Amino acid sequence: MDASIEIRGRNKMNYLIFSDESGRWNEGNYYIRSWIRISPEDYELISKEIVYIKYKKKFPEVKWKTIINNIEKIRNNTESLFNIEFSLFVTISKPAHFKKRVAANRYIIIRTLKNLSPEQYTKKEDFTATIKEKIINTAQHTLFSNFVEKRHIENSKIALVNNIDNTEYEYRVDSPQCIHKDWEKIAKECGIVKLKIVKKSEEEPGIELADIIAGCIKDHLNNDDKASEFYSEYIKKKMIDMTSRDMPNPNLIFIDDFSPEEKEKANIFR
Repeated sequence: MDASIEIRGRNKMNYLIFSDESGRWNEGNYYIRSWIRISPEDYELISKEIVYIKYKKKFPEVKWKTIINNIEKIRNNTESLFNIEFSLFVTISKPAHFKKRVAANRYIIIRTLKNLSPEQYTKKEDFTATIKEKIINTAQHTLFSNFVEKRHIENSKIALVNNIDNTEYEYRVDSPQCIHKDWEKIAKECGIVKLKIVKKSEEEPGIELADIIAGCIKDHLNNDDKASEFYSEYIKKKMIDMTSRDMPNPNLIFIDDFSPEEKEKANIFR
């Protein structure tokens, strides 16, 4: 864990925002981000609880599967962890929606790249097919980051720190699936001026907590009974603005892409 947490009042660090993802951007049913807002003082308590769980059970890292697979052995510790004050916002997108956008030629650059003949990528024909596929995949990932991932970030900021000066909070995120500099640039475009990308999640308890929550949310959506029970018992009470019209929680990214049935599915969180 980073020992140099800026203290409220002295450096005006009122909140830390931790985030981790569950799911892949281009496969599976869901791509989910959990966003935890917590004061530096309460983060010290979170850190102590997670460090104690790791010490008690000799876990190298606390993740969702670690918790749920050992819940009976650490139930008291889990209750103590989720009794600490923090606020939770969850953003959800579906990789299938992005693929539909690409298939429907919503993005001109992808259509252009697909229509190019292999020889237009390189003169060495034995490399052309592979190179073309990689270029298109890179372009799709870049588009996902700048449209879908950016909306995840924007909505978290609106929900959690919209009326707070951007020098008074810091985002800390687990290593994203895109290039770190790209994520940093997108976050800056969203108005986030203090950002730390955490390369070793086991050294940042806030990221470990975000992993627990994101993993549970994804399994809950996939109808896992243990995850559903865990959500109801520990996570639900931390969810903010669940009835908000402007920024509902959980938040469906590009909600117009969701079918009525998919929207209805979000009611399992309420």
